[in-house]
Amino acid sequence: KEEGDLIVDQDIDNSLDDDNTKKRRKKGGPTATLIKEMASNTTIKTYIALVRGEGILSGEDLKEKKWFPITRPIKDEKGKLNNATTYFRFVAGQPQDDDNDIPRASIVLARPSTGRWHQIRRHLNGLSHPILGDTSHGASKTNREWKEQRNMIPERTCLHLAKLEMEPTLYTPKGIDCTCPIPDDMMNMIKVHMPNVWEQARVILEEEEGLVLTKDEHDDTKFEVLPYKLSTATDGNNEEDDEFQQDENVTILSQSKHYLVAYKPPTVVCHHSAWTGKRHETRRSREPTPMIQRVRNALSEEYGKERRVNLVHRLDRGASGCLIFTFADGDDNMDKGKGPTATLIKAMASPDATKTYIAIVQGNGTVHGKDLTQKGWFTISNFIKDENGNLKEKECSTEVRFIRGQSLPPLTVDKDATTTQAAHENYATIVLARPKTGRWHQIRQHLSGSDICHPILGDSSHGYSRTNRVWKKQRGMLKERVCLHLCHVELPPTEYCSEGVVASCPLPEDMRRMLSNFLPDVLEDTKAVLEDEGLGNVL
Repeated sequence: KEEGDLIVDQDIDNSLDDDNTKKRRKKGGPTATLIKEMASNTTIKTYIALVRGEGILSGEDLKEKKWFPITRPIKDEKGKLNNATTYFRFVAGQPQDDDNDIPRASIVLARPSTGRWHQIRRHLNGLSHPILGDTSHGASKTNREWKEQRNMIPERTCLHLAKLEMEPTLYTPKGIDCTCPIPDDMMNMIKVHMPNVWEQARVILEEEEGLVLTKDEHDDTKFEVLPYKLSTATDGNNEEDDEFQQDENVTILSQSKHYLVAYKPPTVVCHHSAWTGKRHETRRSREPTPMIQRVRNALSEEYGKERRVNLVHRLDRGASGCLIFTFADGDDNMDKGKGPTATLIKAMASPDATKTYIAIVQGNGTVHGKDLTQKGWFTISNFIKDENGNLKEKECSTEVRFIRGQSLPPLTVDKDATTTQAAHENYATIVLARPKTGRWHQIRQHLSGSDICHPILGDSSHGYSRTNRVWKKQRGMLKERVCLHLCHVELPPTEYCSEGVVASCPLPEDMRRMLSNFLPDVLEDTKAVLEDEGLGNVL
């Protein structure tokens, strides 16, 4: 509020207060009182952190020390040093075992006595045990490995305030003593990749520290599952956008005891993250329900009880196609990180796995005088950038096949405006792609690179903004669409899928409509090629 408004409001409030209310106001209202109490030495805040490292520092086993303090000054956002103390207890940890794909990681409890900027995160980093997912003070390489190979949610920092104990105040006469169970994503990381650590830690966390580790399934009064809200506002864009977002029915493409493959429609995220905003933010409420929640809802309705699932991989928000989940109900059997989720993640990254995408790209299939449609399958092996814009010199290869390009009909020009169609906008081509590695935006970056110069339609990160606008306004492309569709996936046999995983997903109606309306000749050739590839059911 403006200062003048605040003064007026205070005057009005004071005129209506009784004497007792005025006395309380002088001592501070509920917010000021609890903020002050939160900073008090008597308040205990117990955090659970997942960190890199096995709990040994300079030959000393930190687990044997139980609770111990770390007192080191910490700079604030302006660079000023302030005293800071945090008590830590290293509960359990495991060394790295490359042969069994076991990462070096530990479970740590933290109780900050002061409230400095990023205090716990910086103190743990000072102990050479940075928190997983901490992009400010942690290890970038470790964070990428956990995101790409171990299903850690993007933008996640594995730090959880598990218990809060506060002395009585005027507004909380009984004090505050509450616990918050470990969230599903952290629990899944622990059980899949740190099962032995979990068995050691659970007794200490529950019996010695009095923490609630999991939700009581028989007590629904303590927890409320907030519904996801869909935006009802329209902005004049294609009606098909609402069609995909509003229809929350889940199409199951393949299912077994341990996994299922579902169709992910375009413009729907796989799961919420910092990208979609926090729960209270408006942009979160405008997001359609994520795929992981849709699948959980569908399974719960089918089985008459809550069924939890894990993602094996992810698809970009604007992409569509096969999305693989594992059932998380059997986490207790995930010994040494070899449960369904960890096993299928490994299978997904295996050289024996085949993931076939269909993409509609800009261009006629010719680059630098070479007709790419005559090459059949060929491999692109250029290094690409990560999500932070850094070029990574890691193995990165995608097999592609350019099927056919076709010229496009002229644009509709408004009578009051002039629109010229650039040469590179006159054509579009169908491409098949099979990534052999799993880098960030790999297919999108390889197709838009200087060697190929055929960006995917709708790709706002690596494509052409003008071309995307034309396709959205005049050729019916969905507002948030990236014309990339995972049409077929094959994973090798594992102990949880003796015959492997095989699933196909037909081309969605929005891409099919774009092809039939503007690229009919390409559509016919694509059908023939897919028949040759054994994917005739995709079109």
